[in-house]
Amino acid sequence: MENIIQLRQSAVEKLNRLPGEKLIVALDFLDFLMLRQIAPDVLPAPDAFVECAGTWEFEPGELKEILQDIEQSRLMEMEEQYGDLLD
Repeated sequence: MENIIQLRQSAVEKLNRLPGEKLIVALDFLDFLMLRQIAPDVLPAPDAFVECAGTWEFEPGELKEILQDIEQSRLMEMEEQYGDLLD
């Protein structure tokens, strides 16, 4: 029990040192972990991704650009969701 308390204190200390935009990412990850705890069957199995991953083809640099667009979109969504907490 004491170890769990120490882990939580350590997590809070680290969260307190994060800048706002990184704190938003941390909150999103915590939400993801909570979802996995509540409904682990909701998320697709990794095998589902592997089945179709080999069929994708990208131009040089295209995948990196797509991943950057996804990250930017997620950050915008998180700012909408948690942005009022930063003010």
